[in-house]
Order: sequence, then structure tokens, then C-alpha cells
Amino acid sequence: MTLSTINRHAVAVDLLSLQARVNIIEEVTGISARILRKAFFEMHHRSPPSGSSKFTTNFIFKSFQKTKQATLFLFFFRIEDDDEFYRRCINAYRRYDKYIFTVSNRKPLLSFSDSWMIAKWSECGTLKLVRCGHCRSAKLVSSEFQSSVCSVCKH
Repeated sequence: MTLSTINRHAVAVDLLSLQARVNIIEEVTGISARILRKAFFEMHHRSPPSGSSKFTTNFIFKSFQKTKQATLFLFFFRIEDDDEFYRRCINAYRRYDKYIFTVSNRKPLLSFSDSWMIAKWSECGTLKLVRCGHCRSAKLVSSEFQSSVCSVCKH
């Protein structure tokens, strides 16, 4: 095994532990979906999530709590300085997960796969963090929607 093969498998284990969708893990590592589904089942004792990833940002804005948590995740993602997109996502998600659990003693509302898509949309400009004109906190804005509400002051 070459070092790159070992790294690919280590990244796959990392993503599997976060319960990432198989298509995301396959995209990052190049490991076949069949092997990844089997590994997911062995690790979590259930089948991996089925269906495709979300293709629109509207699921974020359906609830105020999801908007708030998406804003928090994207903030953590933006401050990560790793060159690799997948590593920034993993680190930001772990930080987000730990923060939510510490503050509320609950699991986060966003799955790793949801967070992955939020990061992708941020990279392509569909989602942006801007300053709220009223309270100056970070505010999540989508190019798909005309208006957005600040997660802090609700303006």
C-alpha cells in the first residue's frame, strides 16, 4: 500500500465516523460505493442514508434553528485554514458538533452531509455570510432567496 492509499482509507474512516453520505465519501476518496456501504453498515449497524444530497438551500431556511446552526457551521468552516476542502469540512463539523453539544446538550440539527452541501454552496457563492446591518453579527444569505433573517436579532 502506498501512503496515498493509506490516506484515502483514513479519510474514508473519518467520513464514515461522521455518517457522511456514501456518494460524498466516494467523491473524496475514490473508494467504491459498494465497499463504503458495507463499511458504513459495519461501523453503524444500519444502512447508510439513501437518496441524493440536497440540491437547494431552502431546507436551511425552513426553520429558524436550522438557519442559526447553518450560520454557525459556515462560520466555523470559513475560519478553517486547511488547503483541502474535505479537511476543512471535517474540522468545522467537529467544532460545530462539539459547540452545539456543549451549549445545549443535544445533537446538532445538521448532519455532516447537510454541512458538506452548505460548505459547497458557500464555495460557489450560493450561500454567503454577511454582516447584519442592525446588530453586526454574521448573517446567512442565499442567492436563491430575496430576504433573510438574522439569527441573532431577527432583522
